Amino acid sequence: MANKFTRFLQGFGNGLTSPKGLVSNWQHATRLFIDDTMRLAPKHKFNYYVHFDFDKMAVKAPGFSNKHMQEAGILVKTCDLPKFSFDLRTLEQYNRKKKVYTNINYDPITFTMHDDNNGVINALWAIYYGYYVKDRSLPQMGFNANHYRKSEGGLHGFRYGLDNNRTSDIFRSISIYTMGRRRFTGYTLINPKIAQWQHGNRDHSASTDMAESTMTVEYEAVQYSAGKVSYGTPTGFATLHYDTTPSPLSVAGGGVSNLLGDGGVLDGIEQVFGAFDSGAAFSSPAGFLSTVAKGINTYKNFKNLNSDSLLTEGLNVLQTPGAINTIGNGVTGLIGSVFPKNPSANTTTSASAKPVTNNQWVNPDTFSPF
Repeated sequence: MANKFTRFLQGFGNGLTSPKGLVSNWQHATRLFIDDTMRLAPKHKFNYYVHFDFDKMAVKAPGFSNKHMQEAGILVKTCDLPKFSFDLRTLEQYNRKKKVYTNINYDPITFTMHDDNNGVINALWAIYYGYYVKDRSLPQMGFNANHYRKSEGGLHGFRYGLDNNRTSDIFRSISIYTMGRRRFTGYTLINPKIAQWQHGNRDHSASTDMAESTMTVEYEAVQYSAGKVSYGTPTGFATLHYDTTPSPLSVAGGGVSNLLGDGGVLDGIEQVFGAFDSGAAFSSPAGFLSTVAKGINTYKNFKNLNSDSLLTEGLNVLQTPGAINTIGNGVTGLIGSVFPKNPSANTTTSASAKPVTNNQWVNPDTFSPF
C-alpha cells in the first residue's frame, strides 16, 4: 500500500511541476527550427545568386559589356553546388585495416541557364567558344576540301580547333551564393572550364516549356566565404534589375508601430545608432539623409505605441521563451507574429530577437533582401 501511495504522490507532484506530462504538443517540435530567429531552419533552394568572374583582358567583345557579364549569372536557372570525392586506399598491418586518402577529386557540376530573348547566354557561349576554338572565326572557305594546313609547309592554309594561341583562361572563377536570413554562404570554383555545353532542343508541341542551355563545368579547387547580404555584397548582387525602393515595412520606408520586429522602434534605434557608430551616416549626403529619415520614422512609430500593442507583443515573447535570451541584441525574425492594434500601423510584423554575429555593418539604406 505504501508503495502505491508513494507512486500516487510522485505522479501528483510531477503533474504540478511538469504540466505537459510525458506527451508534449506541437510546440516541442518547433523549437528546433523556429527558436533563436530560425537559426537552424533549412534554407530554400531558390535563394541563390551566381557570379561569373571574367578575365576582362581575355574577353575581347565590346558588345558584351560588364552589364551582360553580370546578367549571365542572374539568368542561371538551376545549378549544382560543388561535389567532392576522395580516393581511398586500405592499408593493412597485422590484420588491422587503415583507410588512407590518396587523392581528392573535384567532381563536375552542371548549370542550366535560360535561353533569353536578348541572347545573353548564347553570346556567353559564343565568346567562350571563339576564345578557345579557332573554328568559330574561320570563313566558310576554310572548310572547303582544298583548304588545309600542310605539315611540311609551315603556316600555309588555315588554323583549326584549339590552335588558337590561348594561354590564359577566360573564367577566373564562378561563385555560387546561397542565401537566407540576410546572410550568404559562398562557394567559389577556382579556374573553372566548360567541359560540355548543350544548347538544348526545340519542340513545336512544347508550347509552355522554356528554352534553356546547359553547361558542365570542371574546376581546380573550391573556396568558401560567408557574410551579410547588402547592396553589392556578394559581388554584384542587387546592382542590376532589383527593386531598391525601401519597403514600407522597413525603417527607411516608414516602419511599423511596434516595439519589436523588423521595422519596429527597437529595430529603428539599432539602425540609426549603427549608422552613426559605423560612420555610414557621414559617408555621403545620401547616407546622412537616410539616417535622418530613419530617425524621424522611428520617432513617429514610438509616438504611435500604445499599451494594447505592447501587451500583445509581451505575450508573444512570453509564448516563445527562446527569444528572450537574445532580445538585447536587436530584433528581427518570424517568431511570435504581432498584429498591431494601432490603425496607423502598416501591417503585421514579428517579435523576436536576432543575434549580432559580427561587427560588419550592413548598409540598409537601399533595400532589405530577405
